Amino acid sequence: MTKKIAILCLLLAASSATFAQTIFTAIQTNDIPGVRFLLSHGADLSSKDENGNTPLLAAIKGKQDRAVNLLLQQPLNVDAKDRDGNTALMVAASQNNTAMVSLLLTYYPNLNTRNSQGATALIAAVNAGNAGIVKSLLEHGASTKIKDKQHKTAADYAQTQNNADLLTLLNNTYTVTAALRNTTVSAYVPY
Repeated sequence: MTKKIAILCLLLAASSATFAQTIFTAIQTNDIPGVRFLLSHGADLSSKDENGNTPLLAAIKGKQDRAVNLLLQQPLNVDAKDRDGNTALMVAASQNNTAMVSLLLTYYPNLNTRNSQGATALIAAVNAGNAGIVKSLLEHGASTKIKDKQHKTAADYAQTQNNADLLTLLNNTYTVTAALRNTTVSAYVPY
């Protein structure tokens, strides 16, 4: 009896690492039925592959949108980081994946999380040159004041790229300028 329990324990211990790796294989090969099966059988969504990716990060990096949707239906940490400190939101922003950024924002990620270089999702979006993602991150409350390890803010990167649209968004002057153009000051404000 003791021998059977020992063998069973060894098999379980060996299968947990294999089981965790299987979710990554299913994601990598876009095996959606396999991902569904593994999720229904309790795949560990906090496990990491050899690159430090969680299943969610692996799916986003592999641009496997269907797998991402399945994974997000499970309880998981959307702010989990890879080996370089990147979150799913940072990766999606750097890939110019507007739809994925929008989806991830509905799960309330920490917008101001920094990676190992001190960059945020906003800095990643600016470096990718995507004004739509920058605007969306700003509307959800991303900070423009955070500096990375090179002591640069998102606006500094937009300035380096000579990207006036991004600079306008980051300096928050677009809405003020538009409001000033469309109104006249004729109201009396009593003290």
